[in-house]
Amino acid sequence: MPHPFASGADLLAICARTGLTIAQVQRENERALRPEAEVDAGLDAIRDAMFACIARGLHATLEAAKLSNSRPAHAAMDWISLFALAVNEENAAGGRVVTAPTNGAAGIVPAVLRYAAEFCPGWDEARGRDYLLTAAAIGGLIKSRASISGAEVGCQGEVGSAAAIAAAGLASVLGGCPRQVANAAEIAMEHHLGMPCDPVGGLVQIPCIERNAFGANKAVAAASLALHGDGVHCVSLDQVIETMRQTGHDMQAKYKETSLGGLAVNVAAC
Repeated sequence: MPHPFASGADLLAICARTGLTIAQVQRENERALRPEAEVDAGLDAIRDAMFACIARGLHATLEAAKLSNSRPAHAAMDWISLFALAVNEENAAGGRVVTAPTNGAAGIVPAVLRYAAEFCPGWDEARGRDYLLTAAAIGGLIKSRASISGAEVGCQGEVGSAAAIAAAGLASVLGGCPRQVANAAEIAMEHHLGMPCDPVGGLVQIPCIERNAFGANKAVAAASLALHGDGVHCVSLDQVIETMRQTGHDMQAKYKETSLGGLAVNVAAC
């Protein structure tokens, strides 16, 4: 790899030294493995699969509502939630989804990507690719330095990780500098710390689907907060990833995808 990195600090140092964005660093690393045309084709295939999954899950009446002139101020949040719910309904029904970073949290990255495409000005295919490249860079850090598995660290490793990489991707395409992008990921992860994986009946329907909707909205909020700052923050991306790892290690096994604790037990007992 022309730009190897093993931590958020490494990644930001590369960006500072080279003047590249996180997406550009990731692109150059990808180009070391395959031709650039193949990189773009792969990114576009992922985007198309994500959008197709959302399209299959959308309801026609909600599409019609989008065209009306009487939408409340929070309508964008409703659409972000809808995009995430659509993907996770497809997952629950055994449909085709993109594992980003897991199937249980597969709705967040596509939902925020679709939000950026439909609600943010200046959208084009290049921005979509930068979103996914940035997400890949941050997701790789989380996976290598902690975990993306609910069975290992609870839902913070699935929905929390997904929110972090989606927030980073959105901050990137909205013009954030590398430090702001890393800050967006940190904010999103920080506010999922300690979340257990406690599916009712061992299935992804409850509470996973709604957590995807909230995670997608948290990702947008995290990106917005980061873009209003200068990227300098009291808690670094590396520190919050390590905190997530430690929290998952300390979490009791019954809260790690076993359906033996949390909502999985209390809902069944009602």
